[in-house]
Amino acid sequence: MFKNLRGENQKRDKVIKIVITILLLLLPFLDMLRTTNIRNFEILGISIIEIWNILLIGVAFLLTLFKCKWKELLFVFGYLIVLGIYIVFHFKHIITFDTSLFPRADFNFVTETFYIGRVYILPPALLFVLIKNKDIFNKEFYFKIIKIVIAIISFSIIILNVLKLSFISYSDTHDFNIRNIFDYFLFQGDFRQLSSRGWFDSANELSAIMFMLFPINLYLLFKEGKKSNVALFVGQFIAMILLGTRTSAVGSVLIVLAVGFLYFIFVLTRTEILKVNFTKIFVFCSLICIAFFSVSPFMIARLNEGKTDFSIKNQEAYDELEDDKNDPEKMSELFEKYRDEYMINELFLKIYPYEVDPDFWLQMASRDKSLNNDSRRMKSDILARVKERSNNSADTYLGLGYTLNMIDGERDYTYQYYLFGIVGIIVLMGPYFVILIYLIAKCLFNFKKCFKLNVACSLMGIVLGLLIAYYSGHVFGWVSPMMWLVVMLSLGVYIVLENCSKKEKEIKSEKENNKKTLDKFLKSI
Repeated sequence: MFKNLRGENQKRDKVIKIVITILLLLLPFLDMLRTTNIRNFEILGISIIEIWNILLIGVAFLLTLFKCKWKELLFVFGYLIVLGIYIVFHFKHIITFDTSLFPRADFNFVTETFYIGRVYILPPALLFVLIKNKDIFNKEFYFKIIKIVIAIISFSIIILNVLKLSFISYSDTHDFNIRNIFDYFLFQGDFRQLSSRGWFDSANELSAIMFMLFPINLYLLFKEGKKSNVALFVGQFIAMILLGTRTSAVGSVLIVLAVGFLYFIFVLTRTEILKVNFTKIFVFCSLICIAFFSVSPFMIARLNEGKTDFSIKNQEAYDELEDDKNDPEKMSELFEKYRDEYMINELFLKIYPYEVDPDFWLQMASRDKSLNNDSRRMKSDILARVKERSNNSADTYLGLGYTLNMIDGERDYTYQYYLFGIVGIIVLMGPYFVILIYLIAKCLFNFKKCFKLNVACSLMGIVLGLLIAYYSGHVFGWVSPMMWLVVMLSLGVYIVLENCSKKEKEIKSEKENNKKTLDKFLKSI
């Protein structure tokens, strides 16, 4: 009987591992498919790509439930009940929204439910599967998956850039780049022509993923010191430069410096083994990467930024607008005339028309143009204004709803707050922060055991994911970045618990071996 039970569990574990492996390895390719017409194929209003993710995670989740004890099941269903109660009150509130305040608002039960499901139920379900099955998802599994995914993303971007078949990063359309990496040292035009996102759907989304995974790439580089690791490091760095976003460009340099600094601290404290030959290679590669950074699309954009005129408004134009603020037709004409004067993007005027709130647009015209030029700031200002005019205290706690049809705020915590309120933020996003706090506390209480580079890099990946959500967004509310945030959290849990379980004798033996290696290296200098 026990033998049969053991055999059933092994089969179940094998299926779970295969399903999750397929899910993670296919995520980059599914992102590419989103740029094609396949994203328009729907069943009951749900994209066929999302249905695929739902099926895979659903199978793994259900199989994992069979392994749970009753206390674990109680926890899972307890969370689902809390989530369900919030959703009921959230729906009850948002259906009362006054659409005259924001004409784009159009409550749709199916769309609202699906959004919450795919971004705030699927990722936690995956997190539960990975953590519960930590006996089959070890750190070697995570490292292999991460290396493969980094290679797929990085080298596809580089190859397509060289062939001039890559989509431009800063474009909602699928325009191919007319310049490639070889033009970096000669081209002085629009930086957008130099940016590349391969065939992926969103450069910002891709930046977030690469940002989170980069510390693990660097850890493997330092720890293994293989030629394949060097190639993967250089490939990812160049790909992040090619993306041209602030996050990927600046972040790549800062992460290299941070991990390099940490590594040598760990070497000096004899907690890590020094790879002598590799150190020289790493320095050489870093110099090459810095050279590319200096001529990257990001740097060109920053240089051009300083040439932009952000002088205060044209008083005559403002007076004209103010005189005709009660005449929507006239004001529309004037805004079309002076739109460039105030650096107001036409997109925002379509989203939140002049006639809906003329006082708001007068306020935008009266302030420093640099504020209007900041798209993230403008999006937040519109969201705040809609909430202000709604004048409903429940908006603060339950949100305005995804089907408000506001464009992405690009600062996830702010945007998700407007969508789901304070209660929604706690219920939907809370688990990620709870796990991070748990891991940090675990490390502090087991400092000697957790003072390792693998712990530092895994925690860095998690923290970076949460930070980029605040700084440039495209993490919370976006399926692929949230999936990889979940992977980093699961890897962090595995590595921290593994280190905490080590005995003092093992730690002492490691330090003695590392001391011998370091002494040998110092003598050879």
